[in-house]
Amino acid sequence: MNPTSLIGHVLELSELIEQNTLPADRIANKFFRERKYVGSHDRRFISEAIFGMLRHRRYITTLLEHFIAAHPSATELNTSSQRLLSLFIIYATLFDHSTPVPQSFQSYWKTFFPTIDFILFTQWILEHKSLDSIVTDEATRLGVKYSFQDWMVREWRGQIGEDIEVLLQTFNTPAPTTLRVNLLKTTREECQKRFFAEGIETSSTRFSSAGLIAHKRFNLQSSQVFKDGLFEVQDEGSQIVSLVAMPHPGDVVIDACAGAGGKSLHMAELMKNEGEIIAIDVEQKRLDELRVRAKRAGVQCVKVFHRDNILAENLLSKADLVLVDAPCSGVGTIRRNLGLKWSVTKSLVSHYCERQRDLLELNSSFVKVGGRLVYATCSLFQQENEYVIQAFLAAHSDFVLWRPTEVVKNLGLELEGDSVKLFPHRHGTDGFFVAIMKRIH
Repeated sequence: MNPTSLIGHVLELSELIEQNTLPADRIANKFFRERKYVGSHDRRFISEAIFGMLRHRRYITTLLEHFIAAHPSATELNTSSQRLLSLFIIYATLFDHSTPVPQSFQSYWKTFFPTIDFILFTQWILEHKSLDSIVTDEATRLGVKYSFQDWMVREWRGQIGEDIEVLLQTFNTPAPTTLRVNLLKTTREECQKRFFAEGIETSSTRFSSAGLIAHKRFNLQSSQVFKDGLFEVQDEGSQIVSLVAMPHPGDVVIDACAGAGGKSLHMAELMKNEGEIIAIDVEQKRLDELRVRAKRAGVQCVKVFHRDNILAENLLSKADLVLVDAPCSGVGTIRRNLGLKWSVTKSLVSHYCERQRDLLELNSSFVKVGGRLVYATCSLFQQENEYVIQAFLAAHSDFVLWRPTEVVKNLGLELEGDSVKLFPHRHGTDGFFVAIMKRIH
């Protein structure tokens, strides 16, 4: 595909994403399915440009605004019909090192901006990319440079200090494709061999003994390894949640927010398919998916219930372990869900906190004396994590915070106070928070 067609496709897809509330990856997949003539090389170029522009949205937008402020005659760069082209050229100038993209698109540029010198524009962008003369406040500078909201930057800097820039950098890199081997059916080594026979290279994860990282993306549905139920796609951080929860063979476990059941299936494996896992959720479609996944994995100990079809009084003091993998802002998964950078607001976080406290209140009554209540989120906001736990314990003298020191040590992790906290830049996983509370009477 020639350069003019390439940039035309980039701008067309960018406009579709801007006009739609669906996740960008779903829009992109549909876009390419409808354009089968786009080859793999061109598709990769378009995808990288699209998601790169999303990833660096605030940064490239700020540079465009300040260029126009310094060159008032260039306001046409920010008109509704041409703004995406301006942003693409800024992105390509700063981040595309594979080809001399800006130079190859000069003729395209001149078609739309005949009075604005292309070289002047790109040189100004390169000279001001550090933002030193544009932004003075440090939190704002980091927010602009890595395209995050300022309040997010301040929240995380308060938690991890000087590591903040490394965290933001890591959030701006694509997440790996991480898999969990189904140890009920195979070993990690045998699964790797099966993958290799299909042309898929993998390496072991750092903490989970069942985890593999695929070196490249592959078609899940066409893999015989998948059809045979030998693995599931699951981030290593999500695997660590189940490992830290420590379900034992023969336990009664309640997965209170089971979703499509990734953690239910993992806990079934850790329980050697012995005992009972009661998987509950409010979305029937996800529960139907869990049933399909459980059958493929050979899991028999998971029982699936819609929340409307189960009576709370039948679960009182029933469980050895209750996992509340609570609905949350999800910011720990930003590498996979770039839209979260902008869709998550302070008010939304507060809304989730209310739901999280209610879920803990409800599900704590299902824990038997001596049992464990495990609270987990894929958030890195203290308001959704530590503060929820503090409020719960203040209202429940029958529970105490329990430090999973031994299991965390065996995994090669360290506790963050009394809880487990996973950061992408430190652990290579999605961001997660896990706290365990034990019922003492």
